[in-house]
Amino acid sequence: MINKVSKCHICSKFFDSKKKLKDHIDKSHRITNFVTVTCSEAEKISDYILSSSEDVLSVAVIERCGNIIAAKVKESFKKRFRVDDLDRTRYNGSLAVATLSVINEVKDVFEEPEAIITIHKDCKLMLLPMLSYDILIGLVLERSADADDGTIAKKIARVLEYTLKPQL
Repeated sequence: MINKVSKCHICSKFFDSKKKLKDHIDKSHRITNFVTVTCSEAEKISDYILSSSEDVLSVAVIERCGNIIAAKVKESFKKRFRVDDLDRTRYNGSLAVATLSVINEVKDVFEEPEAIITIHKDCKLMLLPMLSYDILIGLVLERSADADDGTIAKKIARVLEYTLKPQL
């Protein structure tokens, strides 16, 4: 059996597996491409997303470490699900991070997820990894919302690009 050698296209280091190369790039080079999100920017983003569609009942902007930096809910969400404040939920954003970690176990086969959608009795939950901004966007949607056509994810990506223009 022949060992394949992989070369980092950024720093030219060699690795004996694709996984080691991918881990190296994630740890050594990817972080430099992040645009960090401030609390005030996260508030603007969550306000816009929540007001942009009747199908969006709740939105949370979550750091990759699990901290919720902004969360907004509609009054109908509070009444329907009897939740007053998403910032003070038992696990904060750590469940979103854990979910993404589980899904990422198959990214070598299927590539990185664009969205993670779960369907529940009265709603849909959608998790959008926005890795270039080092955040996750968590949404609660009406059950009837068309969440899997990519429109919502593309719209939110445009909002992030507009709100978080990199400082050059």
